[in-house]
Amino acid sequence: MGKIKTKEIIFLFVFLVGAVYILFIKSELYLSKADVVIKNLNNKTVAVNGLSFLMPSNSVQQDIFIIQKYLESFDELNKLDKKFHLKKHYSSDEVDFVDRLKPWDTKEDFLNLYKKRLVYIFDQATGLITIGFLHTSPKVSYEIVKELIEDANQAINNLNKILVEKQLEYIKKEVQKNKEELEKSIKELEKFQNEHTIIDPTKTAESEFALMSNLKAQLIQKKAELNSLLQYMNPKSFEVKRLRHEIAGLQSTISKLKKNLANPNKKALNVYIFEFERLKNLVEFNKELYKQSLLQLEQLKVQANQNSKILLAVTKPYIPQGYVYPEKLKDIVTLLLVLLLLYGIISLIQSIIKEHID
Repeated sequence: MGKIKTKEIIFLFVFLVGAVYILFIKSELYLSKADVVIKNLNNKTVAVNGLSFLMPSNSVQQDIFIIQKYLESFDELNKLDKKFHLKKHYSSDEVDFVDRLKPWDTKEDFLNLYKKRLVYIFDQATGLITIGFLHTSPKVSYEIVKELIEDANQAINNLNKILVEKQLEYIKKEVQKNKEELEKSIKELEKFQNEHTIIDPTKTAESEFALMSNLKAQLIQKKAELNSLLQYMNPKSFEVKRLRHEIAGLQSTISKLKKNLANPNKKALNVYIFEFERLKNLVEFNKELYKQSLLQLEQLKVQANQNSKILLAVTKPYIPQGYVYPEKLKDIVTLLLVLLLLYGIISLIQSIIKEHID
């Protein structure tokens, strides 16, 4: 009986110590939280209904995990510690002796305690992110959540700006390359024009074709006049000889024009036209490339100087009025059940041992 009584007293003592710790010593933590969603300002997609903009894309899901890793990092902890003195708080009497930072604890222990106080929940169905923080002060909890949201917003935009800067470096090289190609093609076109003393062989050919058509019309007219004269005049008369001379002159001029426009034995105007068009098209092509690269460069410069994504608050953080941890009644009942289970196991073991001894 004495052993059983002692055992019961021990279990009762443990229960009372645990209950006193839970009720009066365990730190009461207040939770401030907010629901946010990542909004891409460069997204041109129009929402079909009121909540469709909340559905996360693959890039947004990546941003969600980047935010989580950043908020759980030493960088964010150090930033919050400078502003809210978290390490001093975790080492003070404001935190119960079980969770309190000890003098021998490492910075990893500090980070683990901070992570326990950080609330980060991602709802994949809606794309909503819940960001919260547990603290013994409701006001500090509220202020830290606001800071977490602001820092998360900066984190995704800083990464985006780094990416844009890398793209800027590449585009600047492309702009310079396209500029050099354009200048090179312009010089080749100028060289062609200077060597052949011709500005635009296409226009020259058009004018020569027009001239040749006019000369052919004159030739037809002169031949008609000649046939008319031969019906009543001597072929050796002055008028007939003059018309024959004019006709010969027109035929000679037309022949020269034809040779100038197309001659297989030497570079004719049609060859110049093909070469000129090639050089001209090359200039136009390089000009368009240079223009497009300049447009891309300007767009990237704008992106580099503005935020492309924001954390849009669906519900704003607030100052909590009641603590959420510990759940005292639940914890006491759990402690009692665990002790009763342990008591039953020990009693069963004792009774089995006793039976074997007897």
